[in-house]
Amino acid sequence: MDDLTALRNALEGTDPATDAAPTAEARHRSRADAIARLKENTPMTRPPWRRIPVLVAGAATAALAVGAAALMLPTNHPAGVPVAYAAPPEPIEVVGGDPVDGTGPLLELAEVAAGRGGPKGRGEVGFVSSTGTTLYRMNANAGDEDPEETHGYGFVPFDWDHWQDLEGEVRSESRPQPPTETGGEEGDHEWFLEQISEIHEETLHPSLVLPEELPTDPDELVEVLTDLGQDPVEAQDPDAALFDSVTRLYGNRPLSGEEEAAVQRLIADRAEVSHLGTATDPLNREGELFSFVVDEPGVQVLQYRYLYDARDGSLLYSDTTLVDEHSPSTPIEDYGLTYPVLSSQVSYVWAGWVEEIGQRP
Repeated sequence: MDDLTALRNALEGTDPATDAAPTAEARHRSRADAIARLKENTPMTRPPWRRIPVLVAGAATAALAVGAAALMLPTNHPAGVPVAYAAPPEPIEVVGGDPVDGTGPLLELAEVAAGRGGPKGRGEVGFVSSTGTTLYRMNANAGDEDPEETHGYGFVPFDWDHWQDLEGEVRSESRPQPPTETGGEEGDHEWFLEQISEIHEETLHPSLVLPEELPTDPDELVEVLTDLGQDPVEAQDPDAALFDSVTRLYGNRPLSGEEEAAVQRLIADRAEVSHLGTATDPLNREGELFSFVVDEPGVQVLQYRYLYDARDGSLLYSDTTLVDEHSPSTPIEDYGLTYPVLSSQVSYVWAGWVEEIGQRP
């Protein structure tokens, strides 16, 4: 007995849609909609700044009414992501020869950054505005007995705004954008954008709150960043934890020139950095592109790339590429992807201090 039949039996002949015969596709779409809604009440098991964002939809057992067709999912993607989101963003173009050792050039850039002065704005709330693309990998099934799990993915463009005060009060806004290329139905896109749009407010645990003044000594900054939210029993690999925290730092906090120089120096010290050459980000800003790889034992291999403005050392852009995964629960081929695959791409629009959460410069 399927879920629709069970519901009609429970209604004992009072079902107003008793003569309706929805297709198997319509049933699957309605179930998938219910599965997607479950994520709103299901906390993520990983902090939001760690690794690739993975939207996982579990099995749904509740019976659904026929009238849910207004939220139908697209038929051209197994997990309900409109086909227009399947294409990865264009990689930023690099001008130059072969990559060279980036330690010296990055340390020289740190000297430039150190003379930049304080961040923009005034106040006690750090505000970071950015735009970019995130890879979603999705698992879903139809809620049937012994269902066949389906997998899909989407590269979704976003605009992000993030506020965080010195006591750990946070507001973040994630605004998904229309696809960069056409495909599928407009209504499918609207449905999908609505599902992943988010305004989130919280008070951080004290262990996740950055100090009012960040150390400008690289070794001291490493200690601050690796202590963020760490559980000594289940500590992440130290290098992976450090560069997770660097990513979080750039997304949450405006940096003075000396603070940014400390970040650049710790990268030069803790990673095998390559200087890839001059590149232009998606906002048409030119800078110097550096990269390094972090292998987290038993988990994954990531490549980080940072594009810094040669004039003042400020970060313009970053991206992260998943190079490999160690024994993943779902092989990447099941999603229709192959390694290496871009997992995030961020252009930093504005970072500085404002007087209150929600205020924009």
